[in-house]
Amino acid sequence: MVKPNQFGNYKRLLSMDKIKERFELHQKLHNFEVDQLFLKEKPRKGFSDMQHRYLQVGIENQFIFDIETSDFNPHSNFIICYNGIMRNIATGKIQYIEDAMTKKDIKKAVDEQTFDFDKRLLETLSWNINQADQLVGHYSTRFDYPYFVSRCMLTKQDNLIPPYGRILHQDTWRMMKRSINPSWKGNTLRNFIKLTGGKDEKTFVDLRYWYITHFKDHKEWQKAMNYIQDHCRKDVKMTYEGLKKAELFNPVSRTRI
Repeated sequence: MVKPNQFGNYKRLLSMDKIKERFELHQKLHNFEVDQLFLKEKPRKGFSDMQHRYLQVGIENQFIFDIETSDFNPHSNFIICYNGIMRNIATGKIQYIEDAMTKKDIKKAVDEQTFDFDKRLLETLSWNINQADQLVGHYSTRFDYPYFVSRCMLTKQDNLIPPYGRILHQDTWRMMKRSINPSWKGNTLRNFIKLTGGKDEKTFVDLRYWYITHFKDHKEWQKAMNYIQDHCRKDVKMTYEGLKKAELFNPVSRTRI
């Protein structure tokens, strides 16, 4: 239903239930509908243009994440750890989230004669993914998310995979290719953060530590895990910092996964 308002402008008049329904389906809303839906969260000076752009297409919670794996091939390999930042677009608040496989996880898998060291970790990663309206990662449409999906199926936990279409996906690698022209150095996260004016904190990938994670009784197992988790945290931090710059001049992705 469309009626003129007091200024003679025509506005779509939807019930609150209909606005909520459109939001959950990622169907575009007008700014005044966003303001109505998030009346309690709306700051005194109003939402920024960037907040409106996200909220218009049903993105309130954004999960910026990264995984570290024992190998690029998900078959007979595993996710060592993941790190993420849950960003609430309406309030601006962020929450740091992480999980990693444990010695107990490894022992259980070995007792079952599998390499499914990440079986429990996949459950917590799935839970966090399902709290989000949009996932964000660097090269995550090509690696992180497909690897997660593959590991869920290989561990016979297909139920952990979100149903298609409920969650959107933004890849900073694609944002970089579209608008920053990094051809001189490639599309890496390191170049993404440099080209967006951020600080490169990326640590060296010492593959010895990645190999050690297979052996829970190795004397350097915990040292290796700490090194890899720190590496993962820094990757997420750089992705988040670069995203805040690049999102200003890129479209909000409505790619469904």
